Amino acid sequence: MRSLPQLTVAAATMYGCGCLLLVLSAIAWQPGRNPRGVIVVLAVIAFVLFVWVLARGRRFTATEALALSGVQLFTIGCLTWTTHLDLGAFANGTALPIVGVFMVWFLDLARARVVLFLGTAWWFAGILHRDEPSLVPFAVSLALQTLLAAEVFSRVKHRMDRLARTDPLTGTLNRLGITETVDRELYRALRRHRPLAVVAIDLDGLREINNTLGHHAGDQLLETIARHWLGAIRGGDDVGRTGGDEFLFVLPDTSEEEAESFVRRMASSSPGAWSAGIAMAEPGDNGLSLVERADRRMYVDKATRRGAENLRPS
Repeated sequence: MRSLPQLTVAAATMYGCGCLLLVLSAIAWQPGRNPRGVIVVLAVIAFVLFVWVLARGRRFTATEALALSGVQLFTIGCLTWTTHLDLGAFANGTALPIVGVFMVWFLDLARARVVLFLGTAWWFAGILHRDEPSLVPFAVSLALQTLLAAEVFSRVKHRMDRLARTDPLTGTLNRLGITETVDRELYRALRRHRPLAVVAIDLDGLREINNTLGHHAGDQLLETIARHWLGAIRGGDDVGRTGGDEFLFVLPDTSEEEAESFVRRMASSSPGAWSAGIAMAEPGDNGLSLVERADRRMYVDKATRRGAENLRPS
């Protein structure tokens, strides 16, 4: 299972553990509990889901996981509504925090929250339907624990994702973050038939500054320029550091003329000099081809600027 995606491993582990617990419950069953037949059926279903997720392997998607989680929450609620045991009805809800954490950690957060809220509300309605006042405070506590645990884990995941995609020196996106942004915005642009501009940037003279003044001076230059860029870009734009002195701007809904104007405006007030290459998204592009086209144009611009500098009289 080590070679499988984390989503597949987590889903298979959840269903496998659920199957094991249900099997143990069926073995230790005593009269007065939920019917053994129901427990066995649930164990079989959990086993089938466990096998199916593993069989899907790398093809197992977040959409499939969301659908299965929704079915799981609906089943928990149905069991709560139909069981004749008050303790069993409450115990059904103990699976909610586990399912909730799985959903907000691995699935689309907005959809996961909606499905988890509805599933928790369905279970809680089943508790209220039993008309057993002594269960209500415990059910309220469990429902709140579920929602709070999901919210806490969603915030932790958001912060971890942000740290994993941020360049610690400049505060811009790192290579992973900006690459994902290019792929995402390119997909949207082509699907909606909207323009997308990508600008490759290469700073001038950073190596010379590092060699003569030290890396601390070079780092200060990077920080200063990045701070300038981050304060000047629009809300929907992104900038990321792809290498030592190389950056990438992603400008959604931006024409080539607008991108050229953007580059001139940024260069005119920049605390450092740099070369730029603009590439516009085209049908059939992928993220790599779009960035490579911007890089080629950036190197042409750098060579042109160096040639012009060499022609200046000393």
